[in-house]
Amino acid sequence: MEEGIRIIEQGTSEVVIKKSRFLGTAANVESEEEARAIVAAIRKEHYSARHVCYAYSVGESNPALKFSDDGEPGGTAGKPMLDVITNSGISNIVVVVVRYFGGVLLGTGGLVRAYTQAAQEAVNAAGKKTICLSCIYDITLDYADFDKVKYLIDNTDGTTCDVAYSDKVTIRLIVPEKSAATLIDQINEKTAARSVAKLLDTKMI
Repeated sequence: MEEGIRIIEQGTSEVVIKKSRFLGTAANVESEEEARAIVAAIRKEHYSARHVCYAYSVGESNPALKFSDDGEPGGTAGKPMLDVITNSGISNIVVVVVRYFGGVLLGTGGLVRAYTQAAQEAVNAAGKKTICLSCIYDITLDYADFDKVKYLIDNTDGTTCDVAYSDKVTIRLIVPEKSAATLIDQINEKTAARSVAKLLDTKMI
């Protein structure tokens, strides 16, 4: 996976159908443990709710997928919520929907629609950003080469950098993996190979 979408700000929703309230939450998680902790915290907050259903997807290329109907008829809550996650293209996400029963049975079709709507609206309300597979470098160079190198970095889409100064200049560079090799070659050429680029990591950012 070279590109993906992450939640950067939690989203919430509220859907009322035949007096039942469905409260949705969509949040970013970095592990299954964190996903379970969020579910537990929401369950504690809504201790009097009839059902606290959830679904999550953790990981980029081969994600861990899990869902729970929490007492609702099988396939009416967790699986539809997981379908919302899968169709969203968002990775590392947990969606939780709390149901306060309103005394009127909704039927299996009604439940599927209610949980799908609450999950979808929570996902839609969340703040998101596009991430991509990126390389992180430390580049060490002479002061005389800094302006030339900074120009190259500033003119490569999707790059960010932090600069530290000592006897030499050190640039902590984050660059999309698809552009990394070309940019490093350009830096070597502009500095006549005086710069040293050390690859620290490659990950989704």
